[in-house]
Parts: sequence; structure tokens; C-alpha cells
Amino acid sequence: MGIVLPGTAVGIKTHSGVVLATDKRVTYEGFVLSRQARKIHMVTKHCGVAFAGLMGDVGYLTKLLDYEAKAYELEFGREIKARSLAKVLSVILYSYKLIPMLTEVVVGGYDEKPVLYILDPVGSLIEEKYAAVGSGHQLALGYIEPRYREDLSLEEAEKMAIDAIKTVIERDVLSGDGVDVLVITSEGYTSKEYLFKTTQE
Repeated sequence: MGIVLPGTAVGIKTHSGVVLATDKRVTYEGFVLSRQARKIHMVTKHCGVAFAGLMGDVGYLTKLLDYEAKAYELEFGREIKARSLAKVLSVILYSYKLIPMLTEVVVGGYDEKPVLYILDPVGSLIEEKYAAVGSGHQLALGYIEPRYREDLSLEEAEKMAIDAIKTVIERDVLSGDGVDVLVITSEGYTSKEYLFKTTQE
């Protein structure tokens, strides 16, 4: 679409779970608005989303997904699956195709097995083993691709995701300041935050 969406989000799938990670910087026209943003969100106990793009659109989509997940659980008495949530998000994004949301999304979760999807601003839905979106996606993929293996452990995938974001932060001025991480398995999820010191500290 010719628009650089600020920030970077990555996802890596293994046999035992999925890792999602994002940076923490929010920028606007070259100015750093925040170093504490959270661009990653658990929608259910077994499904999370990671974003790159404008925080207003991120917040709006997060609320919509929470609503859809709660409505599904009330109607059917069970958690919505990650692949179903990704399809719902695809429909939502496509419905705004004339004035697209300025965000790209990585959806990761554990259904009967780990699943990982990426979505562009108009709702294109692609299943992947690993993914990166946002202004630093080329740098992140350049780090992950030669290191990815089918037999990665969850711990190796987590370290790879964090190191990929760190690599991006060194070169991409629109990404920075820290890493948020979600690790999702059949048991649920764990959340971690890594903050980087600034030169002012």
C-alpha cells in the first residue's frame, strides 16, 4: 500500500506453542510519543494478537476482538478458536477496505495445535510458520529465516523472537525501547516485558 506502518511485531510457531513479540515505541512524524506502548494482547486464554501500526486502530481492533470473543463464548459456551478469531478479524478489516485500518496483525494461538496467521490492512489472511509485520519486518525476517527450524523448542523460539526485535531496534528508528512477549501453549499463556535503558537514564 506504500505506507510504512510504525513498529514491529513477530510471531514464531513451534510444535508445542506460539511466540508473539512486539517493540514498545510509538512514533508520529519522526517524534517518539511513547516508550511504554503495549502492542500485544491476549484475546482469550489461548489466542493472542500482535500489532504494528497506528495505536488508535490497534486499540479499536483490540476492543472489537474482545467483544467478538466474549459474544462467541456466551453463545456457544466455549472459547473461540484462534483460526476463527483470525477469520473474524479478516472480515472486520475487509469491511474497512475503502478507508483501511493502518495496522498489520499477527494472530497466534493454540487450537488443537499451534497456529499462526498474518493479516494486512485489508484483511488478507495467510497462515505461516513464522511472520513479521511493520516497519522492521524485513530486518526481522532476515534474522529469523536463516535460524528457523521445524524442531525449534519453545524456549529457542522465544529467544529468537526477542533477538529479532532487538536486531530491528538497532536499525529501525520507528521501533524501539523494549520488547513485549507472549508465549501461548495448550496450558494457556505467559507474558513477559523487557525494557531497554535510554541514553537519558
